[in-house]
This record gives sequence, C-alpha cells and structure tokens, in this order.
Amino acid sequence: MKSHSLRKKAMMTFLVSSIVFIILITLASRVYIDYVTSNFIENREFSNDFISGEFSKIIRFYVEKDPSKLVSSDILTLYSTLEDKMKMTIVYDDVVIYGKTFYVEYTENEAQLKETVEIFTTDIEGKSMTLIQQRPVPSSETKGAPKGLPVPFRRIDQFATFAFVGYLVVIIMIFMLFINRILKPLEDVKLAAREIKNGNLNFKIEYTKKDEIGDVFDAIEEMRNELKEASEVRLQYETNRNELLSNITHDLKTPITSIKGYVEGIIDGVADTPEKIQKYAKTIYKHSVDMDALINDLFLMSKLDVDQMVFNFERFNLDEFLTDCYEDFYFDLSSHQIEIKYDNLSDVQMNIEGDRQTLKRAMINLIQNSLHHLDKEEKRIYLTLSSDAGNAIIKVRDNGKGIPESEIKAIFKRFYRVDDSRSSGYGGSGIGLSIVEKIIEKHQGTVIAKSEFGKWTEMIITIPMAE
Repeated sequence: MKSHSLRKKAMMTFLVSSIVFIILITLASRVYIDYVTSNFIENREFSNDFISGEFSKIIRFYVEKDPSKLVSSDILTLYSTLEDKMKMTIVYDDVVIYGKTFYVEYTENEAQLKETVEIFTTDIEGKSMTLIQQRPVPSSETKGAPKGLPVPFRRIDQFATFAFVGYLVVIIMIFMLFINRILKPLEDVKLAAREIKNGNLNFKIEYTKKDEIGDVFDAIEEMRNELKEASEVRLQYETNRNELLSNITHDLKTPITSIKGYVEGIIDGVADTPEKIQKYAKTIYKHSVDMDALINDLFLMSKLDVDQMVFNFERFNLDEFLTDCYEDFYFDLSSHQIEIKYDNLSDVQMNIEGDRQTLKRAMINLIQNSLHHLDKEEKRIYLTLSSDAGNAIIKVRDNGKGIPESEIKAIFKRFYRVDDSRSSGYGGSGIGLSIVEKIIEKHQGTVIAKSEFGKWTEMIITIPMAE
C-alpha cells in the first residue's frame, strides 16, 4: 500500500503552503496593524500642535457658524480624552464646558499668555460663548512636515502586495524542489534504460519511496531482472545446444565409424567366410539399432522441450499399470537370467491422472538404465509401489555397480554417463534419464536418485494421486 502518491503530495504541498501563508499573513498583519495603530496613538497623544490646529478649526467653525451644536451635540464629549492636553478652552454662560486645565492656566497667566492666544466670542440666545485657544507657533520641527498623519491602514495594501509576492516566491521555490524530486529519479530511469539498451543488465536502480515513481522503478527493475534471467537462460540454451550437438556428433560418429569399418571389411574381403560375414552383419545391425534408438530419443526429447508432445491424461489405477509393466519386463529379463520383482506395499487404492504411454516409456528407460549397470553375477531389479501424504511412490532398485555420490545429481543431464569414456558400450543414449525427468514433470511429479557406490542404485518417482 502506498503511503503517499505524487498527486497527494502536490495537493498537500499546496494546501500546507497556503495555510502557512494565511497564518503568516494574518500574524504579520496583526503585528503590523498593532504597530501602526500604537504609533498613531502615540503621535496623536503627543503631537499637540497638529491636533490643536485641526481641532481648533472645527471648534472655530462651529463657534462662527452654529455655536449651539457645541452645546447640544456630543462633539466636545468625543474629544474629552484630549481635553487636558489641548491649549484651548470654551466658556459658555460663564461656565467652562471644555478645557478646564487650559482655562486655569490662562487665568493664572493671562498677562503672559494674552499675546499668544486667540479669542472668539459669540451669543447663543442671549448667552455668551467664548473660545480661547493658543495660536499655532511654527517651529523647525513642523516646517516642511506633512499636514497630517497617514491613515494607519493606508499601507496595508502595500504590505499585502509584498506578502503575496513573497508567497509566490515561496510557492515557486517549493514547486522547483518538488519538480527536482521528480526529475532526478527520471534521470536515473533514463540512465537505467540506456544501460539496459546497451546490454548492461547488471545495472541496478534503487528508489525507496512508495509512490508512482517507485512503481516505475519497480517495473524497470522487474524488467531488468526478467531480461537478465532470459539472457542467462538464452546463454544456457546456447551452451546446451552446443553441448548437445557435440554429444550427438560423438554418439553418432562412433557407431557410424564402426559400421563403416565393418562394411569396408566385407568389401575388402576381410570377412572371407560366411561366419565372419554373419558376425560383421550382426555388429552392423546392432550399431544401426543403437543409432535408431538415439535418434528416437532425440526426437522425443526435442518434442518434450518445445511442448509438442501430446499427453492423453486419464484416470487409471497405478497398481494395475505397474503390474502390466512388470509382466512385460519379466519375460524379456528372465531369458537373460535377470531377476525382477514387483510389490505393492500400500493398502490404499492409488489412482492417478496420467498418460499411460509416456509413463510406460519412463518405466522402460528406468529399467534399461538398470540393465546397463548390472555388473554382478546375480542380477536383480526390484519394483515397488507405496503411498505417502497423498502421493504415489514408485521405486526402481537394482544391485548394479551404483553411482558415485559426487555424480548422482548430474545423472539427469542430457548425454551424461557415469563412465567418462563417452562410449556407448553400455547401450544407452545418455538422454534416457532426462526423458524420464521431463515426463514425470509433466505429471506434476519428481524423480530423484539414491545410490551406494558398488552396491545398488534406486530411482524414486513421486506422483500426486487423483482426488
């Protein structure tokens, strides 16, 4: 199961970066607004010249145009927080309604402040309203300065613009990193494909992450392994083919050379008596039979190799089948003073799904293999049938010369003979056991050999029983 896909990673990257951006822009905006607002409040509290000038214009306007609103409305109340800091006072009907602190300062220092203040007086329904405020005094600090403070939020749009540009930069960087994580593995895939194309099937690529790119790497690696296995099999087939041709050439050349020699002996008159001619003819016939058997075995093996051998599977009783085989072998072997026995060691009725004809050929090859290696005065072959865990077990045991332990695993190879002489003096083609192995494999079974050199050899066939 994939932990994350590239599509999910891309979506998660975008969502995470967007959420982070929103959080950062929110925090930054909050900090910026708090800073600008606090700075504005600080300036508003301490820039008395600016506030007095602007506020005095408003108050003067109302004193001249509509003084009643200063009494009836909340204008003065709205600016009550600045009352103690402003150099201004309003007296209505001999009552200070605004700027009590400045009024006290003015009355106590009237002589000194009289030249620095402006006084406006008006009547409201017979009642007097007087505005006393300090004239604005130009200073080096105020000359050339802007007439008003900027609105705190006026720069927020600029801040948002810079923040958005920063966000785009971050997104582009993340996107480039994300693309780089894709392109780098693809470069590795490209390199691997080039190496495979050039025949280097040992070039291995690795990618540990479980995502779509990992699937591509796994597919490339699987393809490489399959191509490597196919290449190794092809090389093995080529080696086997060359070995097969060499073995066929050797095994055919030997009897042909012998036949040629005997024929030349007859033509040249070496066989000058009927007895010699008869002997030469029998030898020629024997070698011809050996060649015919070898050709038949080669033809059968080639059909098994390319799966052109037709198997007619049917259910039959294995004990009855082996009994028939035993009876056929008995008459032939008894005439050659070879003892053969068959025993069914199981009480279970054993039925299998098999091809009678090919299994009969396998049994013949096993018996012939035993015959070729019987070297004792009393020659015996034992054929037994037993069962184990749903399998039928067929054993063919002889008291021949046996097989060396170092060679027992090689006897099922084509043209392999225990005697290294490469001659066919024992009458075998060298592929009989290979044919047995192929036939048994087609029956979903196995065949193995056991032996004690100099004493006995046992071939063990295991075939699953039919349900």
